[in-house]
Amino acid sequence: MRILALVPVVAAAILTACNDPFAVLPASITNTVDTVEIYAVNGTPLDKPSGYVLPIRSPLRIGIDTPSYNFDFLYRINATTGPEFVPYTVITPVPAGTSAAGRSGFLATTSTFDAITEAEQTGFVVDKPVTLTVGQVLFVRSGLPNGCYLGIPYYAKLQVLSFDPGQRSVKFQILVDINCGYRGLEPGLPKR
Repeated sequence: MRILALVPVVAAAILTACNDPFAVLPASITNTVDTVEIYAVNGTPLDKPSGYVLPIRSPLRIGIDTPSYNFDFLYRINATTGPEFVPYTVITPVPAGTSAAGRSGFLATTSTFDAITEAEQTGFVVDKPVTLTVGQVLFVRSGLPNGCYLGIPYYAKLQVLSFDPGQRSVKFQILVDINCGYRGLEPGLPKR
């Protein structure tokens, strides 16, 4: 008799969990490693992509494509420090007293690109450029809003492959997980 009394309670709990608006949906977008080349925002024509947008896994042309999309980072060559990636917040600073949460940024790591299987969530540099070297590996976090219904960033891993001084470009490999609520950074459908 007691077991029968519990059936409605258990059924209600299951139905409530199924309708949880904050539940992470099953991953449906395959993680892939892409090789990308972008050009310095300073000293190259406007028709060359200088920025990158994590939510659409694509480079973009600053000043041409940016009315539709904010970039997560751009590439520039600093006359003093050399090649660098610049988070969006450096170009459009966070007002004083405002949290840096939800801003795109970078986190340096000593791990190899292939060894990284899951994104870090804290420690991202959002307010200054990251100086680049060949072989360097970075965690990348997108800014918000980005399309994730949970209101959390997307994550990526990136490795600098080469620089072309004549073209003023950088080539890198990147894997971006754009499954909302996931941090898995391996090729295929993420499990976490």
